[in-house]
Amino acid sequence: MPDQGRESFGSIEDFMSYLASVETSVESEVERIANSIDAVTDRISASLRSAIGDSAWFPDAKPLPPPPAQVVARPVGYFEALSDYISRHRAVTAAAVCFLGTGALLIWRQRRGNRIKRRAKRAKNGQRTEIVVLAGPPSAPLTRSLSLDLEPYGKSG
Repeated sequence: MPDQGRESFGSIEDFMSYLASVETSVESEVERIANSIDAVTDRISASLRSAIGDSAWFPDAKPLPPPPAQVVARPVGYFEALSDYISRHRAVTAAAVCFLGTGALLIWRQRRGNRIKRRAKRAKNGQRTEIVVLAGPPSAPLTRSLSLDLEPYGKSG
């Protein structure tokens, strides 16, 4: 019993002609469906146009555009411009003040620490109580460098 719905192809040419016929039938079906969709959408749009055109709840004209925004004149002075910038950019200004204030505090503490000179402690009679002894020949580079480094802190000799 031969299969119904199946076709047997004797050669490639038979198969290619079958594919061409399937292609044309698919194209015609797709075109028919597209035309029916177009017809339905045209009917829907026509009914919507007539329903909306007859209704009274749509305004006849577009609303007026809002009036143009007023231009605020910017201050011309340096101080006024700076205060205006600060009032408009509060977060940026606060971050800058914190950053610069912390940096200034750190620099001030570092420079204050450099000004304090280390001196040997003094006894009640005024003589120094701490003594540093450098052992080595005075002509040696290390001994000479250390003695020159310690000289500003007290008497050397």
